Amino acid sequence: CVCVCVCVCVSVCLCVVCLRVTLSLSLCAARTQALAPDAYIDSILFTMGFGLKALLSHVGKSLPVALLFLAQFGSAQQFRDPLDKPNIVMLFVDDLGYGDLGFTGHPSTETPHIDRLAKGGKVLTSWYSGCPVCSGSRAALMTGRQYQRIGVPGVFGNSVNVGLPLNETTVANQAKKKGYVTAAMGKWHLGQREMFLPAQRGFDYYLGIPFSDDMGQARATPCNSTNGLLDFEDNSELYKQHGFLNPEHSSGGNDDPGSKYLPLVAQIMNKTEIVQQPLDFSELADRYNDYVTSFVKNHHNDPFFLYMAFSHVHTTASNQPEKQYAGCPFQNTTRRGKFGDALKEVDWLVGNVMSEIEKYGIEKNTLVLFSSDNGPWLIQGKSGGSPGIFYGRSAGYWNVGKGSTWEGGIREPAFAYWPGIIAPNTRSAEVVSSLDLLPTVSKLLGVPLPGDRVIDGRDMSGILLDKSKSEHEFLFFYGAGKCSGHKQGEKGPTAVRYGKYKAHFCTGPGIGGKSEPVVYYDPPLVFDIEQDPSEAYPLTENGQEPTDSSIALVVKDVRHALQKELETFTYGKLVPPPPQPSEMYEGKAYYAICCDREKGCECDGPPTFYY
Repeated sequence: CVCVCVCVCVSVCLCVVCLRVTLSLSLCAARTQALAPDAYIDSILFTMGFGLKALLSHVGKSLPVALLFLAQFGSAQQFRDPLDKPNIVMLFVDDLGYGDLGFTGHPSTETPHIDRLAKGGKVLTSWYSGCPVCSGSRAALMTGRQYQRIGVPGVFGNSVNVGLPLNETTVANQAKKKGYVTAAMGKWHLGQREMFLPAQRGFDYYLGIPFSDDMGQARATPCNSTNGLLDFEDNSELYKQHGFLNPEHSSGGNDDPGSKYLPLVAQIMNKTEIVQQPLDFSELADRYNDYVTSFVKNHHNDPFFLYMAFSHVHTTASNQPEKQYAGCPFQNTTRRGKFGDALKEVDWLVGNVMSEIEKYGIEKNTLVLFSSDNGPWLIQGKSGGSPGIFYGRSAGYWNVGKGSTWEGGIREPAFAYWPGIIAPNTRSAEVVSSLDLLPTVSKLLGVPLPGDRVIDGRDMSGILLDKSKSEHEFLFFYGAGKCSGHKQGEKGPTAVRYGKYKAHFCTGPGIGGKSEPVVYYDPPLVFDIEQDPSEAYPLTENGQEPTDSSIALVVKDVRHALQKELETFTYGKLVPPPPQPSEMYEGKAYYAICCDREKGCECDGPPTFYY
């Protein structure tokens, strides 16, 4: 017995010594490559695939030896108090409308995993987007600041020379201050130059399309067939018409070959590789699934922030069936058609990442938030989703979704799920916003907010935990499509939420609207949005002061708040960083992502890098 124990201990010690030597060499390499030592060790361990199972098979079933190893390397499941560095998972679906999900009442959508989380947590019925279109919404989510305060346009093109300003603090930056491991998946859309990508904005890992899935040609392998290249529609003109895209930021649009093909980009520890260009839509969800489930598997003992910004259900190429896509297992599987298939694939991804979280028993340590970046793109018909009850009945037109600040463009489906902390089967109508993610995460993690800038978001943890009401007395909305502000020719917010009331200073159609009127209001157009969520019955009439004293008081308060907002709000301006050596080709700067400019940015063969 003594001999056996000695042999076992010697074996374990040899394993420990070998691993520590490996890690020491890795630390040297980390210093040489200017990488954070802990991050480099993490990547080495992940690459080595060093596992407890292999070690135990070598040393046998000796419990003391197993405990020795666990004490040395912390591979055992480490349970934390739920409020001690909780994991944060942000599920953010692209162009999803309030009426698109099972838990919000769609009769044929198949989203059982999403619906289960909504039922098991708190449905947030008054979650507003930070902007009615893509980039502005994501800038607000990541920074807690109004996108026009930052200087971000509503939409970045795929070859722009600017991005989210480098001095902005993101949710991931805040999480890193507390030692979190951070990962982003999917649509980034805050600048495609390497300096603006997630790995340079606080994320350890990234896999995704850096912008909208219609901004370039892509492949979609037919099931049981060969690859086929898909053309794409250039929707930039629609964004320009609505004032959401600044053409001055472009490096030449389609003159840059990199803007022609849709890339799939991977980042790990500041290393960036192009996995596919053009990417294959048919396998995109599988890649996302492998990436996020592997992340949870390899970091379930670490506090982590996982940002899952789905590329779905934004419409894509016109020659895709109904301008939607899904992998082969999901094609033609739902009653709702191609949009339903795409949404079912989103639900599958949500279900898989939650299964991985539950597999390691960390669901009580994990806050899951769900929402959408903006309302549905209604000119896309059945492919663009549904605003549900938020159809702006008094508008006089149906295009009240993406691009407008009618409720259908900015009020999103949302919930918070945190077993043991957030009561199941609960709902809240308190006003919250995408702007609130950064201050809420900062509060939960115990990280001070940046003190050198205005933070427009508010901590909503009190609402989630049933301890307080909304901290938004006035929540202003910027960027209502063709509406330039509160008055014609002047910058400013176009609407505001004030308690149970919603006031419009200007209304106009969503993106793609041409003949619908743009109307400015004085007094503002007021609705009791709690009793009238479809904005059917205005409480004021344009050009006439209200005679009802209670409504007159609301108008007075709104006007006072608007004046204060106008006096204190400053508009940001983006300054393009100078071209980097890697962006120069034949004496000219190109900013679009390109796998190989010698090949015209169209590369074939297996990916050279993958998480």
